Amino acid sequence: MNAEDLVVGEGATVREALERINKTGKGVALVVDSERRLLGIATDGDLRKAILRGVALDAPVDGAMNRSPLVARAGISTPAALALMRSHSIRQLPVVDDGRRVVDVLFFDRLLEPPPLPNAAVIMAGGRGSRLSPLTDNTPKPLLRIGGKPVLEIMIERLRSAGFRQIVITVHYLNHMIEQYFGDGSRFGVDIAYRPEDEPRGTAGSLIELRSYFDRPFLLVNADILTKCDFREMLAFHERHHAVMTVGTVPYTVDMPYGILEVDGERLAGVNEKPRFDFMINAGIYVVSPRAIELAVPLTGAIDMPDVITKLLKYQQQAEWVSRVVAFPIREYWLDIGRHPDLEKANRDVAEGLLE
Repeated sequence: MNAEDLVVGEGATVREALERINKTGKGVALVVDSERRLLGIATDGDLRKAILRGVALDAPVDGAMNRSPLVARAGISTPAALALMRSHSIRQLPVVDDGRRVVDVLFFDRLLEPPPLPNAAVIMAGGRGSRLSPLTDNTPKPLLRIGGKPVLEIMIERLRSAGFRQIVITVHYLNHMIEQYFGDGSRFGVDIAYRPEDEPRGTAGSLIELRSYFDRPFLLVNADILTKCDFREMLAFHERHHAVMTVGTVPYTVDMPYGILEVDGERLAGVNEKPRFDFMINAGIYVVSPRAIELAVPLTGAIDMPDVITKLLKYQQQAEWVSRVVAFPIREYWLDIGRHPDLEKANRDVAEGLLE
């Protein structure tokens, strides 16, 4: 996203400024004159306060904007910009040239992000989400909202904050809605490409079409996951272990509601009253080397990730140097949104700040 996306003209109304803010999701509109000179800024908070004071939506925005915003000169360093923003408790900093023309806008959160990664991320977003019907009857599951934001948007923001800039989304069910919402990704600070599936190919079948995209390991995630997983560390873990695939794992506990009997023929050998079983389950997050696709994904037909993993494990049994599969423990927040109770929990968790 560039500064032009945030600009409104000096004749804009409060309504138009709000529409620009809602479209960009950046919480601010820059008011400029015909020469692109900065006249003021209007944050979401500024405009809402003005409305509460009785300012009409069709009133000029200059009556609601900050006419003396803090600005930085072109060429300001990242440490200097961060220090300036911290000292004034602001999250957006317009950058202007000597003629006060807008050349950029710096965002506090973006300045804190790590450097971009050369690796890509693939998001699998082609499923129907049948278990979430009727919510998914006319809306693809990745566009269901959590805390007012599509779950796929939350994932893209997580990926971007980890340093991923190249994102490929595999789509099928109501794919036009996903593509229309996210576009080329520039609004979210990433570059998005889409790989439509003419027919469902399982959770891994479409990977064969992506083999020419990548010459290095890539992150592969399900679109319906909420997580604070450290994606950069997972990628580094994969490379340290020289793996062809790394599978993210999370702990899962099952409380048996009944007593378990140990029976030896007709003899009762023991009783284990309502035991608890601890497992490690598949988190739906992977790092995949191109070699894994060559070894385990067929050229045609459908295949799911568990089948790909099973194939790779068979190769590993023959010679680990050919196919090494490793498990990465995810200790951070993780939730799979597969059922209505999961969706309800996701909204509660976001409201409680568990993903911050």
